[in-house]
Order: sequence, then structure tokens, then C-alpha cells
Amino acid sequence: MGIHKAPPLLRQRISNLYEGVDENNVLVTSGSSEAIFLSAVLTVSKGDRVVMMTPNYLSFNGVAEALGAEVDYVPLLKKEKWEWDLDCLDEAVSDKTKVISVCNPNNPTGSVLNLEQMLKIVEIASRVGAYLLVDEVYIGSELGSNHTKSFLGMYEKTIVTSGLSKSYAHPGLRIGWIISGKRFIEEAWAIKDYTTIASSSLSQHIATKVLEPETITKLRSRTKVLLNKNLETFSKWILPYSNHLSFLKPEAGGFAFVKYDMDINSTDLVHDLRKNEGVFIVPGDSFGIDKYFRIGLGHESIGFSKGLDLLSEGLTRVFPEKFT
Repeated sequence: MGIHKAPPLLRQRISNLYEGVDENNVLVTSGSSEAIFLSAVLTVSKGDRVVMMTPNYLSFNGVAEALGAEVDYVPLLKKEKWEWDLDCLDEAVSDKTKVISVCNPNNPTGSVLNLEQMLKIVEIASRVGAYLLVDEVYIGSELGSNHTKSFLGMYEKTIVTSGLSKSYAHPGLRIGWIISGKRFIEEAWAIKDYTTIASSSLSQHIATKVLEPETITKLRSRTKVLLNKNLETFSKWILPYSNHLSFLKPEAGGFAFVKYDMDINSTDLVHDLRKNEGVFIVPGDSFGIDKYFRIGLGHESIGFSKGLDLLSEGLTRVFPEKFT
């Protein structure tokens, strides 16, 4: 068993990823999923309303519904890039709204909010006094030269969750975190004593090493090279199928979110491909939107190319009239 609140050096290195906070603004959790769970428990009660970006990693909404809240979904719009419909967000938010849930960079689309959009979201949240719960686990996985700005410090009721599983390529450690005001962190720590108490001491020790500045630079550089290489491979692969498959190039995150025109539910399609070709992609249903699937770009390049070959075989088998 590790230290309940995590070693001060680990919390300090996490806080160094952000501006204007210190180790007392950090609670280390068992993965970012626990961070989202604890944040929901602290902010949501029966009868509340919460607003959630969609498509999105569906975690917070399930906890909110279990706590008796109603979830209002506000869509991303597919334009030249995926963009959150902020006019719709403005209309969806009311005095009953307790939390606005954002994923930035977005999973599964890979879109990133610009500063103007972020400030508008903050303005909407502050108007009704809602918490702004932001999943920033894909910061650091940008495919271009721009670094995604954190919401932290833009609004006093901001709660940021993140972890080592994605951009830092250490999912097995199960190390996540919450960054927020010190009082909120103390309250979250009290609840964590009834969930997982603490991460393992070994995971805490390795995480401290992973978050050394030199290691962060190496990991992010490796991530960018790998994702861009696989994105180029994927972009070439999808070209012959452009009459039936399409996607918008992601700005960040290790995935491509693919729209298809075949008459089949995305979960049914994914299960079929998994059983018959042994290839695993994620159905759009898992993110609240059908007729899409998500392809991961984070595999080593040879295995990624083999996976695309298997995907071609599966699509040809299921839809020979479209993919032969």
C-alpha cells in the first residue's frame, strides 16, 4: 500500500505540469476513472442537472445518473473540424446545472478547443455557478506543434482530471489525478478513503520517475512520432474506401474517429470484426454516437499495419459489394 495522499514529490511533479498550483492542489487516484468518479460524487446530487459534451468518453454521465442527476447532452458539430456547439451549450445550461463536463482534447474525435471557445465555456459555467469538470488526459498527445492549454486557472470552480495512461504511455500503473482548489482536494481525499485508499507504493514510485522533466520530454516526443506515422499510414489506407468511410484529421489523441455509411449498428459491427478477424476497434455507441468507429493509433507501426489489413479483410467479408 502506498502513501494515502501519494508522496509529496509525486504530487509536486504533477502540479509542475500546470500553472498556479502546488502539491496541495493534487489528489493522486487509481487511474483517471477514479478521479472522474470522486469528482462526480462531490458535485452531483439527486435532482441535479449536468451537461456533457458528446461524443465523449462515457464515464461521468453514468456516475451522475446513478447519483440521480439528469444528463443533458450537447453535441460536437462536424465542420472543417469537430467543434462544440456553444450556442446549444448556452441554451442547455440553467440554474439547475451543477456540472459542465468537457473532454479536451476530445475523445474520440481528437478535436481541441481554442482559447476563445474555452473562455466562452468558462463564461457559461460562471453564469450559473456550475462546476467545470474537464478530462485533460490527452494533453501531451498533440500531433502538431501546438500544446493544448489547460482550463486550470481560468475559473475557480474548475476540476481537472488526468493520468499516466494515455500521453505518458503507462496505463498499467493506474495512476490518475485530480487538480482543483485545496478544499475540494481535501473533500475528495476523504471520499477516496472509502474507495481505493491509495495507489500501490510501486506505482507511486515509478510514476515519480515517469514525471521527471527529461522523461516527459522523451515520452511526448516518442508519442508524437508514433501517432503521426500511424496517422499517415491510416490516411493512405482509408483512401480507397472514401466512398464509404471518412474521418476528420485529429489534432491530438491516439485515434481516428471514422464515419461509415453501411447499414449496421456500430456495436454489432465491432463485435463481428472482433470474433471473425480478431481486430478490435471501438464502436461509436460507446461515445454516444452510432455509425462511427474509433481506431487507435498508438500501436507500434508494424502491428498497426497488420491490424488495418485485418480490418480490410473484415469489411470485405461483411460488405463485399462496397469493399471489394
